[in-house]
Amino acid sequence: MLFLFYAVAILLFPAGAVLAWRRGGERWLALLTVITVSALVGLALIVASERGGNRLVQTRGYTHTATRTLLFTGLALILPLVASAMSVWATGRRMHPGFVYPIAVATALIGTAVGSIVAIYTLWS
Repeated sequence: MLFLFYAVAILLFPAGAVLAWRRGGERWLALLTVITVSALVGLALIVASERGGNRLVQTRGYTHTATRTLLFTGLALILPLVASAMSVWATGRRMHPGFVYPIAVATALIGTAVGSIVAIYTLWS
């Protein structure tokens, strides 16, 4: 399941960001980013709950698991999404439209790698 979230963050979101930028400019790009980040935060809070299938809630409590899940989600998934959206915003007007998507994907890939490494060292240190 986590692999699917990474694929969406690296490949699909930059495509949606480029499409939103071309159709509606900054406003649509910001709207897409806010909706996606809000959905990921909501999913992280659901996954951290006992109803979401998290068994650590019984021993550690919801607050502990929710903060850890939100930290991991923020660094590993939300950081690349925001970085990708910022790269589309920064390069959308200055570059040829064919180069904006590869730059956004590269930015998301770098953000995913860095965010995952920082999340692992932060959570297990």
